[in-house]
Amino acid sequence: MSAVTLTPAAREALRDDEVVFFDWHVTGLCCADAGEFSVRPLRRSRLPKRARGLLPDVVYAHPTAWVHLAGAPVVIDCRPLWRWRRFTTDLPPDAGLRCCLGRPLYGSSHGR
Repeated sequence: MSAVTLTPAAREALRDDEVVFFDWHVTGLCCADAGEFSVRPLRRSRLPKRARGLLPDVVYAHPTAWVHLAGAPVVIDCRPLWRWRRFTTDLPPDAGLRCCLGRPLYGSSHGR
C-alpha cells in the first residue's frame, strides 16, 4: 500500500487528463544517484514509459525517485499562484541529499 496522499486541493487542481509526477534531477557529477526531487502535473500522454506508480492512476515517479519514495509517507498539496498551480510536498528540503547519503527521509518519529 502506498503512503502517498493528495490533499483535497491537490486532487481538485488536477485536470482529468493529468497525474502528479515526481521527477529526479541529477545534481552530482560522480554518481547518477545524487539528485533532487521535483513534483509537477503532467498529462498522462506525456508520462515517461519508465515512470513507476506511487498512487495508482494519480501519482507517478521517475525510477530513481521511486526507489527513494516507495513506502515513504508523502503528502502532496497544491497552492495556486495567480493562474499557475504549484504542487508541493511535505518532503524535507534536503530530501534528495538525504537519499544520496543513505539517510532516512524522515526521522525516527515516522517509524523509519
